Amino acid sequence: MRARPYLDSASIGWAASAPILAVAVFLAPYIAWRPGAILFTISDMFFVLGAFLIALAHRMPLRPFAYLTPYWLLALAVMLGGLYLGSIINGDPLRWAILAGQYLFSLALLPILLMRHDRRRTFMLFKAFVAGVGCMELFGSALYFAYGGQWEPLQRFGPDFVTGGGRLSAFLADANWNAAMIAMAIPFVYYLRIAGQLGQMLFASTLTILLIGLALTASVTGMVSAVLATTIFLVAGKVRPPMRLFAAGGAAFALLIASGYALPRAFQTRIVPALESGELAQAGTYLGRVELIEEAWDMTSNAIVVGIGADQFRNVSVVQQPVHNLYLLLWVEGGLASLIGWLWMMGILAVGAIWALRHDRLVAALALSVFATFLIYSAASPHMYARQWIVPLLLAMAPVFAIMGKLARRHGPADMPHHYPMTPKEF
Repeated sequence: MRARPYLDSASIGWAASAPILAVAVFLAPYIAWRPGAILFTISDMFFVLGAFLIALAHRMPLRPFAYLTPYWLLALAVMLGGLYLGSIINGDPLRWAILAGQYLFSLALLPILLMRHDRRRTFMLFKAFVAGVGCMELFGSALYFAYGGQWEPLQRFGPDFVTGGGRLSAFLADANWNAAMIAMAIPFVYYLRIAGQLGQMLFASTLTILLIGLALTASVTGMVSAVLATTIFLVAGKVRPPMRLFAAGGAAFALLIASGYALPRAFQTRIVPALESGELAQAGTYLGRVELIEEAWDMTSNAIVVGIGADQFRNVSVVQQPVHNLYLLLWVEGGLASLIGWLWMMGILAVGAIWALRHDRLVAALALSVFATFLIYSAASPHMYARQWIVPLLLAMAPVFAIMGKLARRHGPADMPHHYPMTPKEF
């Protein structure tokens, strides 16, 4: 009789960590699901549990960015150091501690949990992210149409589930953030389809759900990001979109028009005027954000070395709001050191994604397209430590640095044992 294999705590911890991390990734966009005002969501709870299980299994990858990991950590330290200096001189050290804790969770812990896995587990995390965004958009769109996009009855499902202007925020409590999640999820859908992980019907239905959700957000930035991400993916990956995909999309649009379907009112009031006139200033809250940017730019001359401290811009701003531009916000609050630290980290990601073009075009296409959306929103958002920003970015970069790590130690165990096809593919 064959003896049963002995299961120790390390084996159990490693096996259990996979579904736990998948749940955490699935719930990453659901930032409204948290017990209090502090940004610690149900997803974060699962990430912490996953970290415990991976530590129990002694499988914690301490070099998520391969040989660039020390530079990543140094850049993070420089960014947080600048914010700390500004906080102890001009600001509030307690606010720095909270902000630093959030950034360390997102940019130091999450890379360890989400990167340098094998191909099977990486695909599982990709699918979990797409499923999380897709389920949220399906649920949100169904409720939107069921209640006619009315604000009041939909508040029972979450704060600002639909904005007062009739835009779908779902469980992100912000329509622009919802659009960002969709724009980041779309390249994963393309990637999984080409890699043979999504069937044709599931690919088409998932993409349709995401596009409907994107239209309901009525976000200019989201739509521009989705178009740009698609373009980058097709060009970088040398992907040939089949004509039947365009034919199916055109037929669906023609049927909608013939049925008398009307665009959501938020789309008509925010997007259509800008498309008709070609003037960006007519879209969304563009003018208000420009005024905040001008205010922040005026402050930068006094924040060359020492900033005003972490999370202090809202206190000194005329309108008591943080500037929706992460680069200016870091410069004003943490001085040039914080800005340099952030740009350094972004440079590491950019170099890795471009480097991957020589080794695996499909991996590079995913990384570049998601990274482009992240960069667009970093120029239109305040601090970006929330997990809905960082999780898709790290997932998209995971195959890049897995390949980099494999090539750096050819005689060690392969992190990604199989490369994806570099030849042109169709959906």
